[in-house]
Amino acid sequence: MSDESQELTKIAKKSYGQSISDGFRLFKKSWSKIIVPLTLFYVIYLLLKIFLLADLNWQSYFLREIYDTIDPSNLTQADIDQLIMLLLFALIVIFIDSIIYALFTTLAMSSVSIYLYKKYLNLDADFVQNIKKSFNSKLFVVLIILGLGVPLGLLFLLIPGIIIFGHYICSVFTYQFENIEKPLKQARLITKGALWKIIGVFVISSLIISVISMIYGLFLNLVWHVDALTLGSWYNPASRRYDMLFLNELLNNLVRIILGPLFICLLTTLFTSLKVRFDLGYRRGYHQVLPESYKTGEVQVQPEHADSGFYCPVCGYHIGFKFKFCPNCGESLDFF
Repeated sequence: MSDESQELTKIAKKSYGQSISDGFRLFKKSWSKIIVPLTLFYVIYLLLKIFLLADLNWQSYFLREIYDTIDPSNLTQADIDQLIMLLLFALIVIFIDSIIYALFTTLAMSSVSIYLYKKYLNLDADFVQNIKKSFNSKLFVVLIILGLGVPLGLLFLLIPGIIIFGHYICSVFTYQFENIEKPLKQARLITKGALWKIIGVFVISSLIISVISMIYGLFLNLVWHVDALTLGSWYNPASRRYDMLFLNELLNNLVRIILGPLFICLLTTLFTSLKVRFDLGYRRGYHQVLPESYKTGEVQVQPEHADSGFYCPVCGYHIGFKFKFCPNCGESLDFF
């Protein structure tokens, strides 16, 4: 068995916990490089968020001031209208913000995904070239699904957003693979049956970031306390301070910026394991434990499905579909 196939087989056999551990190691090894483009995209997101939502945030702040004067025990029709308007503005702000965030998060992950994938497989990876190649025509489809589909699904029914995210988040990798015309379908095939593993990766990274952000927030509140009155004055069109709004957002999101690469690193190692398993044929009904007959040099013949597919010329294992490596012995099948 070649060194390459041995390494791939080793990755394919890794457990979920081992893939997560590899993700943390990949984060440690790659953080200093990938933090630059990821931070750039996050800063652009914050700038757009501030400029595009400044007026809506001001209206929401103004309506909240009115809400504080409403007596819940004596609501009038005007009060109800004000509450509905406040809720509407809040939903609009959340929706627009989630779309901007999803779009730029997708761009950020896509820009470094293949570099991390190659880095994990110990392949030659040109950081700058990989980023340049990530911006191609197929990226548009990925942006539509993850940048618009996920926020819409989360906002209206929640569950559809989770399903879209789990099924297609790995398209940030597949759209950059050569000779793949349908990256969304390929991502779905590779990650089939791994929905909760992908959601688990998101939960793990989110919990770590949230806990550290909470601790950081307690400290930040001591040295950078911005009350509602001050924030309102910064949003006020008559005295709007975009610089202070940006600084406030930057400081409050510092932990998310620093630890932002964690999710894509964890996702990379999980996706790589799933892809290698897919390429090697580690699927139900195709992969079996190495038989004793192969260990003794005998040819293993499998009568089932003998009317289709072919036999590995090395170990004699019957293969129903064309794979890059034999799912039984791991030898290359590229010569077919």
